[in-house]
Amino acid sequence: MIKIKFLLNFPMKIIKVFMVVLFFHVIFANDVQYPSGWNELQSNQGWELIKQTKRVKIFTKEIPASPLPAHRAELISPLGMEALINTAWKIDKSAEIFPNAYIKEAGIYEHQGDNGHTGYQIFDIPFLSERLYQMNSIRTKDSIHWIKVDTLDAGLNPDNFLIPPVNFGSWKVEKYGDQSKITYRLCTDPGGSVPLWIVKLANQKVLPQMLKDLESYASKNRIIE
Repeated sequence: MIKIKFLLNFPMKIIKVFMVVLFFHVIFANDVQYPSGWNELQSNQGWELIKQTKRVKIFTKEIPASPLPAHRAELISPLGMEALINTAWKIDKSAEIFPNAYIKEAGIYEHQGDNGHTGYQIFDIPFLSERLYQMNSIRTKDSIHWIKVDTLDAGLNPDNFLIPPVNFGSWKVEKYGDQSKITYRLCTDPGGSVPLWIVKLANQKVLPQMLKDLESYASKNRIIE
């Protein structure tokens, strides 16, 4: 009886605010449709270490969602977590942030509040036709998730670039002693025929350099929000 009286006496304004917050939380959660293979990509089990330097580690793992191996790359950095994750969030600046990743153009179609957007990247990799990656991205304090989006108007691809059939991944930052660790995970199938040497190039050079380029850009620009 005391609990019932407490609820009845609880200010209705606060109850209404709580219900509105809960409603939008449920709607937002329902809008996020993670693809098959997402949990496997995020799991730390089953990865094979294929390259290691003093600060960078590269892993691969077979995931049924793609015919190509998934990748996980880790960098230990003296920079703060906020600077690193804020830099990774700037998809519209990714051609500048990652000058060695063959990104020809990048941008944002639509912002979805402060913690979400729909964006794109055009990759121009040697000996491959150009690819248009389109994705929905979601931001939390220490991570970014992106997922391929299939519902965009064809007018957003006027040059009829090949759109990869599989594309999802994440960035995550965490404390690592008195430093930061940033982890990049990617599962993709760029579509078409991809020579084995290009896969090896990504493993050995492009992924390690991407993390170093992100750190370099973050250090020079100090993106703190």
